[in-house]
Amino acid sequence: MSKTHARLELHMDAWRITDLDSTNGVVVTGDNGAEREVSPGAAHEVDGLFLLGDAELRLRRRDT
Repeated sequence: MSKTHARLELHMDAWRITDLDSTNGVVVTGDNGAEREVSPGAAHEVDGLFLLGDAELRLRRRDT
């Protein structure tokens, strides 16, 4: 993963990730476990697990 791999942004109440033309890609995992590769330059909603290259990350809501 590089420092310019992807951009993660909060829009309204949803997180969106954009692949910044990375070498190893961005993959979003759906609730059913299906993986979807994010096309470079395209924003995709992420709700939980995603991969930046071989790094696995998870977004979780914090209870307030």
